Amino acid sequence: MGIHAAATYIRTLREARHIGRGTLALQLGVDHTQIERIEKSQTDTRGSLLLRIVHTLQGSPDQLTELMVNPDATPEDGRRLASEWLKAGSALHLVRQDLATLIDELAEDPARFQKWLGYGERLVEERTRG
Repeated sequence: MGIHAAATYIRTLREARHIGRGTLALQLGVDHTQIERIEKSQTDTRGSLLLRIVHTLQGSPDQLTELMVNPDATPEDGRRLASEWLKAGSALHLVRQDLATLIDELAEDPARFQKWLGYGERLVEERTRG
């Protein structure tokens, strides 16, 4: 299921950046157990928090969305996409963007922005229905 792939994507980025769960949680203003539950696919997390996590880890919101809405995505897909992103150095452009700019870009594409507003499971359901 895509949510497991997205969780693996996040964990792979975090580990590659050598950021502990506690440090990431502190940066995001959440409890470290919430990061652990997200990485273990044990919670249905708001898209806005996932967006903040990806931004903090300098990942790709598009890749994370792709994984979340694809019910056939596997944890290996999440690991592969994160590794490709890291190897290509594509994260450099996100370092230059602040969160407000990223949100503005999402707001310009209502369909893409809507995907981030809901919960992971709902994103998968919407993709399946539509």
